[in-house]
Amino acid sequence: MPRHRRNANQRYHDRVAGRYESIYDDAYWQWHDAITFDHLRRFLPQNLRAPVADLGCGSGKWGRRLLKSGYPVTFVDLSAKMVDEARRLVEETGDASRATFIQADLVDLGALPEGHFSLAVAMGEPIGLSSDPARALREIARVLAPGGVLVATFDNRVACLDYYVQQGDPAALERFLRTGKTHWLTRDVSERFEIHTFAPDGLRKMLAAAGFEVLDLIGKTVLPMRQHRALLEDPGDRRRWAEIEKTLHRDPANLARCPHLQVAAGKTDG
Repeated sequence: MPRHRRNANQRYHDRVAGRYESIYDDAYWQWHDAITFDHLRRFLPQNLRAPVADLGCGSGKWGRRLLKSGYPVTFVDLSAKMVDEARRLVEETGDASRATFIQADLVDLGALPEGHFSLAVAMGEPIGLSSDPARALREIARVLAPGGVLVATFDNRVACLDYYVQQGDPAALERFLRTGKTHWLTRDVSERFEIHTFAPDGLRKMLAAAGFEVLDLIGKTVLPMRQHRALLEDPGDRRRWAEIEKTLHRDPANLARCPHLQVAAGKTDG
């Protein structure tokens, strides 16, 4: 994709690619990632030869973990520099023989083979960052094998309300409630890309329309540990807080507290 045609999403992620891992590397993110993987592991293919895709891979955190587990992994991202960073980090681990790297927009996965992947992960809300989440989901369904599973995260709409109240702008809040769209907060206006947010019921309907059946849905996270990082410095404490979190995050009554929704959805026969 020519550089002059990069959109705001690409510009931002191209700029931060080299330091992306360090942005999300502290006790809180270790705790958060452990919860994420605990949910994901239930949907891993039993066959280690089954191909998996890390969509919106960023620097490839989740794809590298899947490579380490033994799966062949295709890394896909809109940002060319993110794809380069994912390749560099994979090559450092010595797992590159089972890795493929592709720059692509989630709304056009034509470079990926149809009906090929047993599992697709889309962490960090890349589907909601795409220009057309419904189309992106249809593309993902197309490249998944029969019975394939998507595990993905989405921005939780109700969790955004506080931001608009803090801004003291009722007109902006009304507009957000009508559209469900907000934007990435960055100082450079040219990097403020659009974000689609979702309520649980609307997310289920969009997945169903794309050919998926929801298998499980959790909120991340119910406990506000991002504001209490010091409580997670000790590994034993992190595990204890994680066990408490896991007793809470499937309860629909608790989802409104969660910035993100993590869903596992199986491709339906239809």
